Amino acid sequence: MKFKIIAILTILLFSLGTVSSAMSLEFESKTIHKDEFDILEVVANDLNGDGNYEILAYTAGKKFLCLDDNGNTKWNLESNNSFSMIKIMDVYDSSENEIILGTENRVLSKKEIFNALIYFLDTEGKEIAIIPILGSVLDVEIGDVDSNGTYETLVGADDGNVYLFDEELNLLWNYKTRGYNFRTLIVDLNEDGINEIMIVSWDNTYLLDGLGKLTKSYDTKHILRDLYLDRYNNMIHVSRWYREDSQTWKGTVVYSLNRNLAQMWEFRTETESSASTFFDVNNDGKDELILAGTKGEMIVLDSKGEFLKRFDLPDRIFKIEVMKEENTNYIVAGSKDNNLYIIDYNTGNIGYKFPTQGWVETFFISDINKDGKQDIIVGSNDNKIYLLLQEKEVANGTEENNKTVIDKPPEVEQPKTEPKNVPFEEAGIIGGTLIGAIYLALRKRR
Repeated sequence: MKFKIIAILTILLFSLGTVSSAMSLEFESKTIHKDEFDILEVVANDLNGDGNYEILAYTAGKKFLCLDDNGNTKWNLESNNSFSMIKIMDVYDSSENEIILGTENRVLSKKEIFNALIYFLDTEGKEIAIIPILGSVLDVEIGDVDSNGTYETLVGADDGNVYLFDEELNLLWNYKTRGYNFRTLIVDLNEDGINEIMIVSWDNTYLLDGLGKLTKSYDTKHILRDLYLDRYNNMIHVSRWYREDSQTWKGTVVYSLNRNLAQMWEFRTETESSASTFFDVNNDGKDELILAGTKGEMIVLDSKGEFLKRFDLPDRIFKIEVMKEENTNYIVAGSKDNNLYIIDYNTGNIGYKFPTQGWVETFFISDINKDGKQDIIVGSNDNKIYLLLQEKEVANGTEENNKTVIDKPPEVEQPKTEPKNVPFEEAGIIGGTLIGAIYLALRKRR
């Protein structure tokens, strides 16, 4: 009998107190730029097609930077206005990309309001064109609205207007909405070969034809945070939840509309959304939505809005993305606790944590050095841009050779309506207490 109990205790001990060997990530990190102001946005792109990445960033000091992949300044642009968005694309069907920058307007007083600006820049930072807009620029989309082979520019602003410009950037028309036009898209929703214009104002969705006439609409009282289209052109809204009972915005509502603007599903949570991403993170051939919150929550929903899992980090998440390495998907999150986290989606283990001296508000994932592995450019409000070059994968079991920063895994839990998963540390405590109690009981029986 004693031997059976000892065997059971041994199995219990190993089941509660050990984890299987896993692979973690290793990066070589370096600071490539130090600025005078916070880094608000950072991206990378091979602008001129020479095989080398340029690193593009704008700061809280109203400055836009173009750096080489070593952080050397190639050129910069200073504006009187704060930058609000950036897009990089080949507008003119040339061998090089163009940079589109939007700014906020400047309100000095009720009588002194300076226009917002949209910059079109070439790869050398030279101005191709500038469009003045009354309201702050929230989104810019470039595409063939009327399917005539030329590109039009669609602008959403916070002055209650959506503007459409022709190829020569002459104003064709503007459409008046009731508020902030957070998203503007040119997309062939029903795949009939004719593009539609989609506008999300506050969280009201409008479909327009190429002449700016309304064809369909869907109204809510929510406030949009993020918008995604799935492979069938169904729309996924991540929005601040308007509560009818208190007539306030609290929590987050995620819902899907089909191409005819009929609602398909809805998910509601008390978590206040601060970031999100849309990616096939569990390799089922369908994109999942990952919602990040102001208290470090990360909630994963499947393609039908069903809850899959939840992780938690210590503080607010500013940005979240998914990085795929071989057969493993990692959630990458920039946090208010000054760290960049890389989390194995399957295990919940932190494979890497990069500390900075400020909030990690932006980052960009790409194979910067073209070695077949994903690298990360990090922008922080410690005024620095960091380059993390991935080196290799190493086993957690060989700690003496592991240079990555391994920390306690984020807590994995279900919503309040579901039983909470017990983290490994808690399981160890419970297991130890249980084993101790059984041992004392055996002693007393002797």
